[in-house]
Amino acid sequence: MRDILSHPMTKSPSLFLTRGPLQWAIDHRPVSIGRQPECDITLSGEKVSRVHAYVVPTPSGPLLVDRSRVGTRVNGEPIQAPWVLAEGDIVDIGGLVLRVERRRGRSSTAFEAGKVEHHGFGKLRSWIRRYGPSEVLGTVVAVGAAVAVEQATHSTVVAAYVSTIAETIVFYGVIFLRESIRAAHRAGAVGKPYGSRDLLPVLRNMVMEFGIAESLDVVLLRPLLMGLGLRLIGGTLGALVGKVMADLAFYGPVLTVYEWQLARRAAAEQVDRRRITTATYAVPPEC
Repeated sequence: MRDILSHPMTKSPSLFLTRGPLQWAIDHRPVSIGRQPECDITLSGEKVSRVHAYVVPTPSGPLLVDRSRVGTRVNGEPIQAPWVLAEGDIVDIGGLVLRVERRRGRSSTAFEAGKVEHHGFGKLRSWIRRYGPSEVLGTVVAVGAAVAVEQATHSTVVAAYVSTIAETIVFYGVIFLRESIRAAHRAGAVGKPYGSRDLLPVLRNMVMEFGIAESLDVVLLRPLLMGLGLRLIGGTLGALVGKVMADLAFYGPVLTVYEWQLARRAAAEQVDRRRITTATYAVPPEC
């Protein structure tokens, strides 16, 4: 089996991982592969880990580092140690195949060609995964509360504020629960304990992500738009229209902060990957 010690020590410029019409440069900067939308190469599959593997540039060529529990195959064989990729290699990630090829088609710099999936529909998919469950439950609660309270009190103002408070509790409750579970899963994957103190970073990140937009939204904007929907249109449709209009204003700053957090996290992970890979490459494990 070829491994990091037996592979020729020659640099292979302009190599790409390809899957169908998509291609990702793998000799310019570290590349993450996995199921998480934040990964550079996002693959969907039951056997694909959240962060399945990394490909890191080295003087010998792009180095494939498996980080999954199910393993990664190259040319049909499971790798037992970091593996230097060469042109023609076939990488099997959870049954999904990526090929190592030279540059194809028009010239592009660094990562521009390969980020199409993530920055196009992949980015929208990332937002839906992040906010979708909270939005669905929040919408049901907000519209139901608005209609029920207005019928009970005959007050548009009271209905608007009660529905806003109810939606806020449900929306952030779901976000907090999901983020806490993810943090506990990440801690467990590396053998770290996870306790009540570890919930504080989750709360801090939520305040950073939503604080600016929420301060205006819950006090003024959402009750106002919900109230206008109930007053001008009425009933379930009016409450729904008011909520959608409030969401359009709310998600502008929220998505901006979220993408900034992802970029900052990716930069920090890139530094960590380089440190890990340097150590691995200097003292390669035996097969």
